[in-house]
Amino acid sequence: MNGNKGLLEKLQREFAKFERTMEELYFLKCVAEDLKSVREMIKFTKYD
Repeated sequence: MNGNKGLLEKLQREFAKFERTMEELYFLKCVAEDLKSVREMIKFTKYD
């Protein structure tokens, strides 16, 4: 039973780590999209 409890705790830690990684990836994706939008806006204002 102790082995199962340790395995379950390890699984929970790994899942929490995975969730944090997914949150970071989502944040980075949003930042990349924002930078792309800013770069496109700069192009438009350059030729106005």
